[in-house]
This record gives sequence, C-alpha cells and structure tokens, in this order.
Amino acid sequence: VQQERARALFAKYGLTLESHEWITTAANATNVQRVEKPIRMRVHRSCHRCGTTYGADKICAKCEHKRCKKCPRYPKKKSKTGEKGKEPEESKPKPRKPLLTIKSRTGGELVYQPVKQRVRRTCHKCETMFQPPSATICEKCQHVRCTRCPRDPAKPKKWPEGYPGDVAAEDESDDEADLGKRRTWRRPRQRVRWSCERCQSFFKEGSQACPDCGHERCDTCTRIPPKKARKEKEFDPEVVKRVEEKLARFSIGETPTASVVAT
Repeated sequence: VQQERARALFAKYGLTLESHEWITTAANATNVQRVEKPIRMRVHRSCHRCGTTYGADKICAKCEHKRCKKCPRYPKKKSKTGEKGKEPEESKPKPRKPLLTIKSRTGGELVYQPVKQRVRRTCHKCETMFQPPSATICEKCQHVRCTRCPRDPAKPKKWPEGYPGDVAAEDESDDEADLGKRRTWRRPRQRVRWSCERCQSFFKEGSQACPDCGHERCDTCTRIPPKKARKEKEFDPEVVKRVEEKLARFSIGETPTASVVAT
C-alpha cells in the first residue's frame, strides 16, 4: 500500500521511483523505548529593583541591574526536605531569651515575670474604681461591691451570675439609682447666630461688637434663624358678642372690679 501511494505521488509531480531507492524495514523491528528524564521547569527571575523579568541575559533590560541573589526566583527553589520555600524545622535557630543586664533602682537584678492581666472594678453608684481591685468596699460611698459593679475586662460567660467575692445586688436601692440616672427628654435647642448688616460677618458668641468692622449689634442686624412672630389668639366675633351681652345684663352701673372689692 505504501509503495502504491509513493508511486502515485511521484507520478503526480513527474518523478520516478526506482526499486533500489525504496527503503525496506527489517522483519524483526526492535521497539525503541523512550528514555525517561525528569520534567524540566521553566524558571523566571525578576529584578528586585524595578520588578522587570529577566530575559536570556543576566542584566535587567530596564535598569541595567546585574542579577544578584536578592532578585526573586519563581518558582522558589526546593529545600532539602522537598518543600518549596520552607526550611526544615531543625535548621531554624531557636529564639534566645535576652539576658537582663540592667539592675533595678534598689540594686537587685531584674527578673522576668509572667504576663498578668490588669483587672479593674468600678462602683456602679458613684463610678469610682475600687482600690486595690480586690477591695470589696468603695472608699467614696462605702458601697459593698455587688454583681452590678462593672468589671474591666468583663467575662460574663465565665461568671454569668457574678464574679467571685461579689454580693447580690439590692433591688430597691438599685431601682432608685436607676431612676436618678434616667435621662429626661428635653426639646432640642437651636443655635442662634447674628450677622453684621455692614460686612455680613458673624458676631462671636457673647459679644455685641462685630469682630471685623466693630459695628455694635442692632435691630437691623440679621438674626439666623429669624425670630418667629407670636400668633395672637383670634376669638370668634359671635362668641365675643354673646359674652358682652351677658356682661351688660349683670352690670348695674359699676365696674366689675368695684363690685368685687365691695363684696
């Protein structure tokens, strides 16, 4: 089949194929096996100054920096243990505890002590800190530390019913204290400002003279916001007329004030 295809191809282009030019394969062809080689990975390096990737040369094309050990490599070089970018735990040096060479004010050597958390307790009545924090009676109001006295830092999950050494809170006294501390609603106050009629600058709070031109504040100066005019109550004229008629019936020629004084 291959010979027929070859002859047809040669005849198409006007060539001749001789019998001795045909390459024949051996009867017992040997199977050639591929040689197994480790996979090669492409390594990229970038300049540690400008971040440009190096080409075939070892000189940066942008800043002309010669490749050095500081220039990062991707992928990172494997360590002896086989992990990328990680050093073996045994090779890592253990951090050494610094030795104290300074002496204290009293002359003795300083000693490392374990870190302790500072705890603060505050009286919920007068908001005074307990001194020392382990104290159970307030120095200011002589209040016995109870479960309502706040603790900093707070740990309600560990001690939900109160911290050790606390007394149960008194309901009546606590309610009275809460009533005293409740905020009463008041109408919000609006800030009033005055502007000078001459230079249109604002007067300072509590000052009657303009800070720029020295003009004394007068009635023509602009008030911001403008003062609202009081609305006088207007009564129904028919009702007023009826009241006047009733008063005229009871009047006997004397003023109402004189009759009241006489009685």
